[in-house]
Amino acid sequence: MIYIECNMYSLVVFTGGPHNFHELEEFIEDAGGIIIQRDTFSVHRGQYFLRNEVRVLCIIPRCDEDALTETARRIKGEVEGLDTDDETRDMIESLMGVYDQLAGEASWTSEDEIGVDGGLLHEMVEMELLEVRRRNGVNEYRLSEQK
Repeated sequence: MIYIECNMYSLVVFTGGPHNFHELEEFIEDAGGIIIQRDTFSVHRGQYFLRNEVRVLCIIPRCDEDALTETARRIKGEVEGLDTDDETRDMIESLMGVYDQLAGEASWTSEDEIGVDGGLLHEMVEMELLEVRRRNGVNEYRLSEQK
């Protein structure tokens, strides 16, 4: 088995039906990516209901983009990459670094142990990727429970 290290990530949007969406979620999790935002909506033509759709913004290792596209195609969806500037790419790398660090921790981790800007941690709490608690005057973080 050949292991390919992927240290670069891509920001992508999946659009498709909710049927078998759990397969895409499992793929993203297994690949080491994360779902940032998930929206479910209905498509109508006039007063007639056509279908339900899911739109997901996620971060995925760049080397898994083709496999993600194939998985999306198999469940009748589409994946579209988003162009990002240097600042956004840096933020994604930092976010994934924090996510990877906390994924290896079984309990709450103090802000000092994480070692990144508190603003990034606050944004991750706002995105519901992390939970925060204040204990003995120190903020502690852990990954949010998956919904």
